[in-house]
Amino acid sequence: MNEMDLKKMKREFDAIPLPEELEDRVKTSIEQAKRAQKEDKGVIKMKKFWKNAGTTVAAAAAAVAILVNVSPSAAYAMEQVPVLGTITRAITLRTYQDRQGNASAHVEVPTVEGGSDELNNSIQQYTDAIIAEYKKDAAAVMEYDQDPNAPSAQTNQYALDLSYTVVTDNSAIFALRFDKAVVMNSGVESVKIYNMDKATGKLLTLGDLFQPDSDYLAVLTQSIQRQMKQRMEADESLTYWVDSDIPAMDFTQLDPNATFYLNGDGQLVIVFDEGTVAPMYMGVVEFAIDQQDIAGIAQPVYFQ
Repeated sequence: MNEMDLKKMKREFDAIPLPEELEDRVKTSIEQAKRAQKEDKGVIKMKKFWKNAGTTVAAAAAAVAILVNVSPSAAYAMEQVPVLGTITRAITLRTYQDRQGNASAHVEVPTVEGGSDELNNSIQQYTDAIIAEYKKDAAAVMEYDQDPNAPSAQTNQYALDLSYTVVTDNSAIFALRFDKAVVMNSGVESVKIYNMDKATGKLLTLGDLFQPDSDYLAVLTQSIQRQMKQRMEADESLTYWVDSDIPAMDFTQLDPNATFYLNGDGQLVIVFDEGTVAPMYMGVVEFAIDQQDIAGIAQPVYFQ
């Protein structure tokens, strides 16, 4: 945002009647914002400024809420402000529920307020595909119930559950996680995570978190293999496919399309679906990467 945008916001603010004490505090905040921007136009110092403004920012936030509600142009301008423009939240748009004989489904379909079109379109496409898959499988269950020997009859039981959680919401990334559980003759768990860059709205791949031409896959693979061995040494009930008696099944190279998110400690977490790097009884497994392992190759903007 340039100084002209700030002046435009100030003019729109001045046109709204506010309590005198609130007006004085907000004007002070705006002037401080101008000075902070002149000192450094970078996002980092602007974020630091808003964080350290304390009670002044609290007053400004109240005024901003009023301004946005009465002025569409001010609302657009607010979206361009670092930090304020990155506020996002996931809400349940609808819940698909169905029960047909021995087939049932519960699918939460969210939308992300403040999220990019790319993110919300991807979520819609993903949940639509899950529901379409269920309808097809439910039809097969119904056919089995009517005639177990029918050509397309597959199983007499099918249950689907898809739920979501926000796993990352920091200054740089918003990540929404879908946990999918399918019960047929046995249960299968899988995970889908969408990571959105708050500054650009772009959906991030694992490679986006690392410097170009870095050998990040090898570094992550070694970290995960090391953790697998450490976990098995500490707990004999755990089994991972690394250095096993069946080398063809061993985890030897991380896929660049691997599922991931950043946890509350800022650590990169790699997520594996049930049965991919360990026996099915282990369920979904996760590995948090030591920040020291990737310190020389990580993109600093994502690891704060």
